[in-house]
Amino acid sequence: MMIRHTLIVGVFVALMAPRQTAVDALAFAQAFRAGAADQYRNRMIQGTGVNFHGAISERLADGSTRTSLVITLGSAREGSAPGVIKTWDDFVAAERARTTLVVALSGANLPAQTADAGPRTYDFSGIYDGQVRTIMRVPQSSDSTTPDSGPCRGEGEQGNARASFYCAPLLVNATAKVTP
Repeated sequence: MMIRHTLIVGVFVALMAPRQTAVDALAFAQAFRAGAADQYRNRMIQGTGVNFHGAISERLADGSTRTSLVITLGSAREGSAPGVIKTWDDFVAAERARTTLVVALSGANLPAQTADAGPRTYDFSGIYDGQVRTIMRVPQSSDSTTPDSGPCRGEGEQGNARASFYCAPLLVNATAKVTP
C-alpha cells in the first residue's frame, strides 16, 4: 500500500513540475563567451547555424572515432544584437575580429560533411554538461591584430603551434540535420 501511494505521489509531482524549454543556442553562446554558461548546465540547447569547418573526426575513450561538427551561430557585437554569418567572407571577418560565436556538437549520428562541400546550415540540439572543446581558427584569420583567448583551460596547443585557438562549449548527445 505504501509503495502504491509513493508511486502515485511521484507521478503527480512529475506531471505538475514545469517543463524546461530548450535554451536558444545564440543566447547560450553569448553566456559562454561572458563566462556565465554554468546556468545552462544539463539543459537542452537548440538552434540553427552554419558549419564552415566540415566534419571533424573525434576520438572516443574506447579508441573509436565519430563525427563532430562546429556550428557557427553568429558574431558577437558590443552593445547590439549578434551579427549573422552566412558567407565564407563573413566567417573569416568574424574569425579575424575574434568575435565568432560557436558551439561544438558531439553525437552518435551527426551527418558527415566534407570541408570541400562548402558551408551548410543545420538545425541542431544537444545538452551542455560543462564540457568544452578547443577550436582552431581558420588560417585566413592569422593576420589579426586582436589577441586570441587560446585553447580551453587545461588543454595545450593542438599540434600546429603557429595556429590560433579558442574555447567553445561542447553539446553532447547532439543531433543535427541540414536545413533546406
